[in-house]
Amino acid sequence: MRLRIIFIGHNATEFLREQKKYRESIAAPGTDVEVTSITEGPETIEGDLDEIRAAPAILKEVTRAQDDGADAVIVDCAMDPCLSALRESVRIPVVGAGQASFAIATCMGERFSIICPLPSLVPAYRRRIRQYGLTEQLASIRSIDVPILDLLSPGAQRAFIEAGAAAIEKDGADTLVLGCTGMSPAVKAMQEKLRAPLVDPAGAAIAFAEMIVKLGLSQSALSFPMKS
Repeated sequence: MRLRIIFIGHNATEFLREQKKYRESIAAPGTDVEVTSITEGPETIEGDLDEIRAAPAILKEVTRAQDDGADAVIVDCAMDPCLSALRESVRIPVVGAGQASFAIATCMGERFSIICPLPSLVPAYRRRIRQYGLTEQLASIRSIDVPILDLLSPGAQRAFIEAGAAAIEKDGADTLVLGCTGMSPAVKAMQEKLRAPLVDPAGAAIAFAEMIVKLGLSQSALSFPMKS
């Protein structure tokens, strides 16, 4: 059984091109991962206002993915933009990269920290954590203050490792979560320098999508009824 998963990314096609190879490499044998991007809206999502601006284009791509026969769809953003609305729009599974990574983090330890790129994302992540009912499991949210499109630079990786170490030593985190799918290709190198498990939201989302489809499941129509 071959699976087809669509990643829908930001309006920054060159940046996503660098991510495509990594997305394909972490999928299980028999899973085809396709990376596409919205063509309207902000280049990156750096807060709730960007989420609203990107929402119409994301909705269009999610609907197109279902119409094209995809088995599942993932929005390539750990902030899970307009996730509930997207789940109301289609019947194929819509997986939130952030939600999937938080779920895995709670299985890896007792308290996790999110290391995100920008200070503007911190309050947005706090709202997500409350929404998902994970406030007691959250140790901290730290920002490295690096633009999303610069996340694969050596300086960004050093800043992430420093912030991760501080979250472990000062905040009591026993697990770390990347606060952006854009750092995925650097996960292996960063993990080697950190004492705690490092959860990549892109990898978590792919694994969740594969699992959900193989189990024959999708989001509940009782919680996410399709609108006509």
